[in-house]
Amino acid sequence: MKISKIIKLKEHNKEELNNINIFPVDISIDKIDVSEINSEIIYFKDKEKIVGYIEKELICYLQEKNSNNMFLNIVEDIEEAVIIIDEFGRIFYANKNYSKILGVPLNKVIGKYIQNIESNASIIEVLKTKKPIIKSNHLIKSIEKYVNVRIYPFFVNSTFAGAYSIFTDVTELNYLNQEVIRISNVASQYNEKLIAQEKLKELKIVGKNKNFLNLITKSLSVAKTDASVLILGENGTGKDILAKFIYKNSKRADEPFIILNCAAVPENLIESEMFGYYAGAFTGAKKTGQIGKFQMADKGTIFLDEVGDMSLSMQAKLLRTLETGEIEKIGGGQNIKVDVRVIAATNQKLESKIEDGSFRQDLFYRLSVVTLELPPLRKRGVDITLFINYFLQKYNLKYNKNLMVSKEAYDILLEYNWPGNIRELKNCIEHCVILANGNSIEIENLPKRLQNIKNKIISTTLQEHLQEKEKEVIENILRVCNYNINMAKKMLNISERTIYRKIKAYNIILPKVTK
Repeated sequence: MKISKIIKLKEHNKEELNNINIFPVDISIDKIDVSEINSEIIYFKDKEKIVGYIEKELICYLQEKNSNNMFLNIVEDIEEAVIIIDEFGRIFYANKNYSKILGVPLNKVIGKYIQNIESNASIIEVLKTKKPIIKSNHLIKSIEKYVNVRIYPFFVNSTFAGAYSIFTDVTELNYLNQEVIRISNVASQYNEKLIAQEKLKELKIVGKNKNFLNLITKSLSVAKTDASVLILGENGTGKDILAKFIYKNSKRADEPFIILNCAAVPENLIESEMFGYYAGAFTGAKKTGQIGKFQMADKGTIFLDEVGDMSLSMQAKLLRTLETGEIEKIGGGQNIKVDVRVIAATNQKLESKIEDGSFRQDLFYRLSVVTLELPPLRKRGVDITLFINYFLQKYNLKYNKNLMVSKEAYDILLEYNWPGNIRELKNCIEHCVILANGNSIEIENLPKRLQNIKNKIISTTLQEHLQEKEKEVIENILRVCNYNINMAKKMLNISERTIYRKIKAYNIILPKVTK
């Protein structure tokens, strides 16, 4: 560490400098013999001119700590920022990139305690636990910068001696993604205020997209009731996760949560799976009979996944149970009362299935007391970055790696439209972590389907962003108004002619009966 980086300026006079040693500013710290110095202040000069001072106590401290000069000289010029503290939190080394990223001169931090500079710094946690911490996209609140950080404890002769942190500034990448959100917000002012960020962290929800957070706010309100909920969304958007979230935040959270995938059970078995059967009810039945999913979920919650795949005959039996609160086991016997909260989910357009006669309208109304529609990942903006970082950290830990994502690979991940949504992204990141051999995930580590779009990355114009958001707003308003055009045009403050023109332009499908 160079003296010139940590000296402090101070007014002085000739009398003050009499009879004391003055050292050249380019002297190495370890070459200063403090035993020969009586003064508490050590001055330094450059070409016979006094340029500053350092306290004797700090020189002694740094001489004690900076014993391995070869190591410190190596890390001085690396691209990452490096800071080293002792077991009490006192800083005895920081390289020039630490000063550059934080925008703080080294003489303001060397010899100071990290607790006084950044009271919630992650490195303080390492002092307490003596365990390493690795974080992606970590916010340093005092300077509002995002970094990818690795923090490790170190030991001298098996005795804990402190910790060191190595981090890289990724603020520019975050700001780039935030700009996309800013553009989206121009057309999204109708949305209600988001619930507090601290509440979201407490509930461990990944996502900052405005529409998604409004959905979570709505889900929290719904969770407190016993109302039936219908969750809509493409495959891989996390319908099962949202169902569990509602369950865990409900008054039934301590009771059973039973899942039945209606598409995964053969048609001839789904009734017995749902309602159970008595002994001897049919060929192959268990001698003791079997209770069904509804009975298992008594006092709790049942999640009917892919409910749109259920046959009409089974829909009728489900409707009867929802209306009466009773189940009828196969093989006779008395009806059994059940107290069950129902959450259903589908990736299908149930309105279209009602029109073609493949789904009962009365069952739809029973299931959809509250409807929640999960947006696809491609419409969640900056959330793609959050999920990339979340899964990268997860699989780095699982496979004992410390990979980053190269800018070229990141551009492709952000551009890809993710038809398989969060599930596809999760599998993609695991695939990349497994195959990457260097320090970062490169284009060649991506699945082939993503590599094929590397030459097709085209910037989306502002006009395209606004058109996409306008279509989304119109669709949401129409849905809220139950496709009543008169109500919708008033809420949108546009004429009837204009709303029909936009419906046609954006290819928005309306139910057959709309006024």
